[in-house]
Amino acid sequence: MGACAQSTATTEENNENTIQSEPVKPESDTGDSKTECKICDFDFDSYKGELKKKEIEGLLLALNDEYMATAIYAGVNEKFDNPRPFVNIVEAEKRHTKRLVEIFNKYELPVPENEWLGKAPGYESVLNACKAGIDAEIENKKLYDRIFDSTEKEDILTVYKALQRASEQNHKPAFERCVNRGGNGMGRGRGGRRGRN
Repeated sequence: MGACAQSTATTEENNENTIQSEPVKPESDTGDSKTECKICDFDFDSYKGELKKKEIEGLLLALNDEYMATAIYAGVNEKFDNPRPFVNIVEAEKRHTKRLVEIFNKYELPVPENEWLGKAPGYESVLNACKAGIDAEIENKKLYDRIFDSTEKEDILTVYKALQRASEQNHKPAFERCVNRGGNGMGRGRGGRRGRN
């Protein structure tokens, strides 16, 4: 899902290097979370690793996006008893998060907690959640298009490309099928079975 905005830049020079993202449009919200990157408050001065500021910003935006998607989809699952495609996609989002966390660990970046849990936007129906899912996956593609330019490191780019591809080729079509079926995802999800990314 693409729905975070970056808020760490404090100087004119930093603003030029800041990567921006579009806000999500939820039906309900528990506060002002719809436009913020909940994990982008990073102390750049204390980081002594090899990543540049722009690379860290990109990683934070990507992780924030995966965290938000996980929290939203988990909320839909809880509210509507694990409907498809959410029950399957939330597991994919967790795997995406794990891939990003591996990059954070490799470059000795502190891994922020998921600040979206319990604070994510909610929806009144599975159909509306699926419609929002389509929009979010479109924004996700745009987010990755922007952050590709934040790094030349092949390991980071490989993860970004894989996550964008999963969003575009797997998640968005699943949400489109859900909308085409009127919000009926054809029953409950597969539970513990693993689906595609």
